[in-house]
Amino acid sequence: MLAILTIKLAFFCIDVIINITDTGKTEATAGRQERMKGYKMAQKPKNPLAQTLGIVFQNMRDKTGGTSSSQIASFLGLAASHYRMIEAGSAILQPARAVKVVQAFETIEFIPLCQILVSIQVLDSAKHSVSDMKTTASLLMEANPALCKVLEKFDGLWEMIETCQASVVAKEIVALGIEKELDTFLTTEPISFTVDEIDNFMTPTYQHPISGQLYGKIGNILHGVAPFYLDTVLQLIDNLKNITPRVTAGELARWESLHENRISHIIGIIREPEIILDASTFDYTYLWEQNFKKILIIHRNKPKDPVETITQKLYRCIREKYESERVKYERQLETFDEIVNEKIKIKFAKNSTAQIDEILMSEGMRMNNLWVYIMVNGYVVPFIDNATVDSDTTDLYGTSMDYDETCHKLVNIRKLCSDIGFKF
Repeated sequence: MLAILTIKLAFFCIDVIINITDTGKTEATAGRQERMKGYKMAQKPKNPLAQTLGIVFQNMRDKTGGTSSSQIASFLGLAASHYRMIEAGSAILQPARAVKVVQAFETIEFIPLCQILVSIQVLDSAKHSVSDMKTTASLLMEANPALCKVLEKFDGLWEMIETCQASVVAKEIVALGIEKELDTFLTTEPISFTVDEIDNFMTPTYQHPISGQLYGKIGNILHGVAPFYLDTVLQLIDNLKNITPRVTAGELARWESLHENRISHIIGIIREPEIILDASTFDYTYLWEQNFKKILIIHRNKPKDPVETITQKLYRCIREKYESERVKYERQLETFDEIVNEKIKIKFAKNSTAQIDEILMSEGMRMNNLWVYIMVNGYVVPFIDNATVDSDTTDLYGTSMDYDETCHKLVNIRKLCSDIGFKF
């Protein structure tokens, strides 16, 4: 009997040991699976819009002369490690910090930033699937067409987001120019119109480069016009899209003369400062018009003559022109010093050569001078040319840019003026 009990006790102990061992194996397997699950979760693709915003922030810090991420983090009230994760696209910046971001990065506009931060959160809710993120991006573009230029650029990126590491995706974001598009979106002031303003025909303006509200004005133009003529007009407009206006220096000078009482400001972005000394073609009489406020000239290269400044040379050239024809320019000579000192501002942008080079590119061609005429009503008329001081007439090429290019240039010009401290 004792032997039988001993045998049963032995079998019971063996069974307990086996159960304990199996339980240990089960728990170990479950733990491994949980860790693998966590690993897979960590490998989920980053939110591409958050990643792009992080790149934009990095670029903006670089442009300020190397402001550290720790400084920005401190200003935003975040831990330095948390902010670095935001720049890497691994963490989301909450909209509650939008005001602080606008203060930290002075060129960022509040409303576009809020739109992007909310869009990032919406995209993040679909982050478990790249397909869902793609669908959500489409819905965001429908809900806010202003985001289209940014989100459309992700079309060539979705497959890569699903299969590649975040660092590879970041390089492709830069290669596709997505961060530049987002930078433009964030730094462009949104357009707000009153009911009366909506009825006005709007061309690009310096403050609102991306405009074009036609509405009632177009309706008034078309009202009562026979369809036969409408078809002719539409055909004419369509044909004009393929015609590039050619503008010579003489034609531009005549245009200035005809519109001088309607010009408020002129911004000149030029390579060689000596180009502005041609007082025989351009006599600068618009300076004495009551509506004219200021001409701002930004030159890329330093003056060839180190003794006399460009400002001094220009004043001398204009005065000599007026003195030689005193009867014609008697009114201008009476207040010459006061007016030229007040209304002419010239600056050498020696640290902004890359920005100027980009502004002076037009349809793939390297140009030398861009003149932006801001009219009294706020509308903008640009002219760009390849003229140099000693260029032959047959080599000259000048034109007025189309609507889209004008809008793009205005955004870049606003940044440049802000960077060098030019204010209106």
